[in-house]
Amino acid sequence: MKISSVSGALALMFATAASVQAAEVVYAGDLSPPAVQTGSAGGFSWFMDDGDGVEFWRLFATAGSTITLQVDRLEAGFDPALSIYSGLTSADTADFLSYGDWGGLSFIDYFDDENPASIPTGPAGDPFGSFVAPVTGFYTVAVGGSLSEEGGLYGYQITASVPEPETWALWGLGLAALTLRRRRRQD
Repeated sequence: MKISSVSGALALMFATAASVQAAEVVYAGDLSPPAVQTGSAGGFSWFMDDGDGVEFWRLFATAGSTITLQVDRLEAGFDPALSIYSGLTSADTADFLSYGDWGGLSFIDYFDDENPASIPTGPAGDPFGSFVAPVTGFYTVAVGGSLSEEGGLYGYQITASVPEPETWALWGLGLAALTLRRRRRQD
């Protein structure tokens, strides 16, 4: 009788401990362009697939729009990286994967070291890149540390932008002018 009550108590204790360690994804904020936000993330969290140290951001985009994301470290020892997923989640952060589908999210791409470090004395580079939204809806952006100097929390700034209609109009005018000039030369 004592053994079964002790084993029941142990089972309850482990179940309670497991549920306490589980942490649901909480979004730090909205990155719908144009947006500039600051946050903090763990030094090795992204690289080690440690969702507890990764910061999650919500982003809304229309299908076909090009979204540019840039992360600048605010502390020299931080080596930031980011992943982009289609959808939103309330999954357990323990399920986080920097390079794959998880928690109902579909992995799109990741950025790491595309730009020189915003603080030159830091390790590696800062993430920068663009993606074309495959569908209209919400996206999840996960920011964490790759190969930082230490495992503690580091500050960063993230920028989300989409080319303005005026930019596209200027590109179109420039392309039209080049085409017209080329035709005149051929005649």
